[in-house]
Amino acid sequence: MNQNLESLKGRVSRLSVMIFDIDGTLTDGRIFWVPNSGWTQMYSVRDGMGIKRLQEAGLEVAAISGGDSLSAQMRMQSLGIKHVHFGSQDKVAHFEKLLELLKVTADRCGYMGDETVDLPLLKAVGFSAAPPEAPDEVRSQVHYVAQRQAGFGAAREVCEFILRHRQVP
Repeated sequence: MNQNLESLKGRVSRLSVMIFDIDGTLTDGRIFWVPNSGWTQMYSVRDGMGIKRLQEAGLEVAAISGGDSLSAQMRMQSLGIKHVHFGSQDKVAHFEKLLELLKVTADRCGYMGDETVDLPLLKAVGFSAAPPEAPDEVRSQVHYVAQRQAGFGAAREVCEFILRHRQVP
């Protein structure tokens, strides 16, 4: 589904909401066991800065994740992301609730995910993105595939692409 630049510019120019998966998108997908603390992931400050820049530009940023960990909860809180759903088995259902809450249509939303479980939501939004490590089945269905790796700037790259090509209403 990867599209030409003009088509992509049209898609991102309409965005008012950008949603991220967490594990494998904002992280590299690895988890680490920390004694006396539990499981944790690593996050890139560069991705966080990209998210902050989207927020400063007036976009609402949200996260819908199939996983749930204290480190993910704390990271989303530290980024000021108000709309977060953890442990989602049906991401489209949570997406539809978010549309209702924010009073926005699906074509004004973007989603970045990395797994086949993300495909229904990736297909439902106006702009979809994936990191390069996503399976072929996912990469072939999104509008934009980042060059940088997940957890190492892929989300920042997507944020910068949006900011570079978005028309402010």
